[in-house]
Parts: sequence; structure tokens; C-alpha cells
Amino acid sequence: MVPISWFHLSLFFSLLAISYNPVLARQPTQQLTSIQSKTDGLCFRFTVHVINGLSSNANPLLLQCRSLDDDLGNHTLNVGGDFHFSFKLKVFGGKTIFTCDLEWGAKHQHAIVFRDSIEASECCVGDDNCYWRAQDDGIYFTVDGQDKWDKIYDWLQ
Repeated sequence: MVPISWFHLSLFFSLLAISYNPVLARQPTQQLTSIQSKTDGLCFRFTVHVINGLSSNANPLLLQCRSLDDDLGNHTLNVGGDFHFSFKLKVFGGKTIFTCDLEWGAKHQHAIVFRDSIEASECCVGDDNCYWRAQDDGIYFTVDGQDKWDKIYDWLQ
């Protein structure tokens, strides 16, 4: 029997993640290169950031984030504020899912901010961080905290 190296194991899981993730599947060459360049090729620890990118502090951003197991409490963010939390994936015995309820004045939204089946693959390509930013017109997502922000949610009234 041929022993399996860490490289082959990480390549297998990287390809598996790409095949199940439509965002990664759109740019497989670029994304696969980024995944392979990581030291271990696998990501098990992540940090999720929720940032207040609103235009004023007249109504601060209120949020409450939770997983299936833990309530991370209520938080109030002024413009530029960053609430972040770190965690490890549940490898055995369950799924890793985090949601946040965001409120801004009369507007609100329930956002799924991390799912092991989707965001884990996307955020593993970057620096193991997922970034969410509340703006006046909706809630945006990116993996690097700087460049291209994709609008994922509109505010509900």
C-alpha cells in the first residue's frame, strides 16, 4: 500500500472544495494556486469580521451573532467598528454555521456569515478571514477585507 503524503491529501481536499463551491469553480486555476501555496493546504481555524461601513453614527449598527452552540452576545458598532470572532471547524460530529442579526435604525437583516460548506472554502483561499460590511444599501462580503466587496444581502424594512 502506498502511503498518502500531506501534499496529496491537501490537494484532494482542495479539489473537493472547489468542485462543491460555485464561486471557486468559476476561477479554478487562480484559486487552486492560492490554496496550494498555503503552508498546510487545509484550513480549520477562521475569523469572521462584521464591520460597520455605514455613512453615519446617527444609528449605530446593532448585531447579535451566534452558532448552533454559542451566542456571542449583543454588540453595538459605530462607523468603522469591527466585531470579530475566531473558531475552529467542527471536523467530526456536526456542522459549523454562524449567523448574525444586524439592525440599523428601522432596517434589519438575518445574515448567514459562515457555513462550513461554502464560506470555509472561500475564506481558506485568503488569510482564513471572512469579512462582512454593513453599508447604507446592504451587506457585503469579501475574503480579503480590501478589494472586491460583493453585495449579498439587502436591508429589510
